[in-house]
Order: sequence, then structure tokens, then C-alpha cells
Amino acid sequence: MAELQLLQKRNIIILLTILLCIFSIILSRDSITNNVTQTRHVEQRNMSITTMNATMKQHHNMIRAIVEEDASATNSSNSTNITLSPLKIFVFTLTKPSGNEARKIQREVCRPLYDRHGIKHMFAVGKPSYDSRPPNAHIQGQLATQEEIRVSQDLLRESEQYEDILVTPNRDYYRDINEKLLSSLRYAVDQGFDFILKTDDEYCVDIDVVKELIRERLGNSQNDIYMGVYRFNGDEYEIMKGSDGTIAPFMSGWIIGLTRNLASTIVGEGWVHSMLVAPYGTSSDDANLGKWVDWATRKYNMTVQHVVDQRMKIDVIPIQEPEAKGKENVNMAMEETEKVSCGNHDAPMCADCPQGNGAGWCHGDCVWSDGECLSTNERM
Repeated sequence: MAELQLLQKRNIIILLTILLCIFSIILSRDSITNNVTQTRHVEQRNMSITTMNATMKQHHNMIRAIVEEDASATNSSNSTNITLSPLKIFVFTLTKPSGNEARKIQREVCRPLYDRHGIKHMFAVGKPSYDSRPPNAHIQGQLATQEEIRVSQDLLRESEQYEDILVTPNRDYYRDINEKLLSSLRYAVDQGFDFILKTDDEYCVDIDVVKELIRERLGNSQNDIYMGVYRFNGDEYEIMKGSDGTIAPFMSGWIIGLTRNLASTIVGEGWVHSMLVAPYGTSSDDANLGKWVDWATRKYNMTVQHVVDQRMKIDVIPIQEPEAKGKENVNMAMEETEKVSCGNHDAPMCADCPQGNGAGWCHGDCVWSDGECLSTNERM
């Protein structure tokens, strides 16, 4: 009886052993299958990654080739490596609030030149100001004059139509033109433009010349640029000196260009200095800009290249169309004019000599008469 029980226990152990072996075999087979599957997945994933990397490398090579081809085309006539295609240029034209005719001419003649280069162009205008009442009178509820209301309404309609009016927060008097210039520069800096050009409304800017000058002078250099069509030393006339006798070289106000970094310094770190111009400056914005550039150069140890080239200025002159006999049809032409001597500087014509500075800038081939700068021949 005892032997029978022992035999039964032995058979049970053998059966359990067999079952365990079968179970182990099954587990081993599944493990092998999984390993094979994982290996295949890894191989497939590695093949995908390799393919993806090859594709990305191919795209990068294509992009690099396109960029190099574009850079080569841009610099075909230059020795520098600078690519100007992404350079963001901003042109703003100083006009008076009622200068809608001048703005119309600018849009017809100058705007297509800027559009061709994808350049943003706006008109800087101060608040309409036609008021003979004391400016320091503290009168609550004072209303604008009828002329201020009329011009403001016209300017609003014009702005809604063209969306190119930049109103600066100052009254549009000549004595406040410094604030008009500074506010316009600050707008351009805040908008992220790389190069900023200011022009009077009698002129267009030749952008091809400007880009050529930037390529030649800037290249890969980190230096800043102060650009214009005519450069004064700052001591040609007494009225160029500031209240404390400060003088500095400056570009004529016809057209002026600044790199973003230089403009940002003048209207950023130097904002208080620039606004409080009374101790060292005058009412002339172009002469003051030269003083601001000189101050920034010394204060922050900046390297600023002065670039002068009259080719960037295109004169906008209305001429009577020959075929339009008896009609008031006026075309706009862009002509180069002969220079006249104003005494210590030159200008396209005598009327351009004063630049808002009066009789002191009207000499040489010109003479001051009845509030105007006229040719000596015309005066005779």
C-alpha cells in the first residue's frame, strides 16, 4: 500500500515536470519571435531614420545652393559677401498736414520706385496747427480752430484711403521739427527696420544707389552709417552753432539715411539728450541730427561712417506737358538739375539754399529778397 502511494506521487511529479518543460518551450518560442520582431522593427526604424536624414540633407543642400546662388547674383559686381535681399528699409517723407498735393506727387512718382524694392514708405505729419492764441494759456475746454478741424478731417480721410500717414505727437510748427524727426525715427526703430531714410517732399530716394552704397561701405562690417547727399562741416554759418557753441558735421536735410543701431541709440539710450536740445542745438533738425550722431559716437564709442553721394537724390519737378495745350495737365518728371552756389554750400536752385534757415544761407549765386532766396540773374 505504501509502495502504491509512492508510485502515484512519483507519477505526479513526472507529469508536473513534463508540463513545466512544455510551458518553458512555449515561452522560449514566444520570446524568440518577439526578439526577431523587435529586431526587424529596429532595422526598419533605422532604415527610416537613415532615409529621413538623407532626405533632410538633400533639402539642406538644395536650400544652401539657392541661397548661395542668390548671394552670388546679389554680389556679382561687388567684392563683399553681404546679401541685401532681407534688408528692411524704411523711407519717411516729412510733409505738412495740408500738403496733400505734395503727397499725391510722391505717391505717383516716388512710390513705384519704393514698391519695386518692397520698401515701406510713409509721410510724417505733425498735428495740424493754425492757432494764433497764446500756446501757454491754461484754458480748459478750448476748441480747435476751424482750419485745424478742416485740415484734420482731410488728413483723416487721406489716411483711411492710403494708410501711409504717420502722425507725430507734436504741433506741426517748424520750431517743433526736431520732435517730428525724432518721433519718426523712433517709429522706424520700433518697427524693426534695418536702414532708415528721411527725405523732404521735393525728392525721391534712388534705392538702387542706396543699396550700392550700403554694400560698398558696410559689407560684413559692424560699423554704422550716416548717409546724405551733401555734408556740412557744421561751421560754415554762425546759425549752425548751438546755444553753447556746439558744432558737428551734418548731412543736408534733403535726404538722410541711418543704420538701425545708430538711430536706436539716438532715440533709445539718447532719447532724453536728443529731446532736450536747447543747450547745444538749434531749430534746424538736420544740424541737430549731426550733433546727435556726434554725441552717440563719443558717448558709446561707436564707429560711424559718413557716406555722401548726390546720386541718391532724385528731384521731383512739375513740368507742363507739351501736348496738353490749353489744359492744366501737369506731369511729374525726375530731372537732375545744375547746382548753384549758396555761398558756403551748393544746391539745385537758389530756392533750396536756405533749408529753413533764412537769409544767412542765401549767398553766392543767390540773393535774399522779400523773404525768398532768388538767383542774382532773376533779381536783376
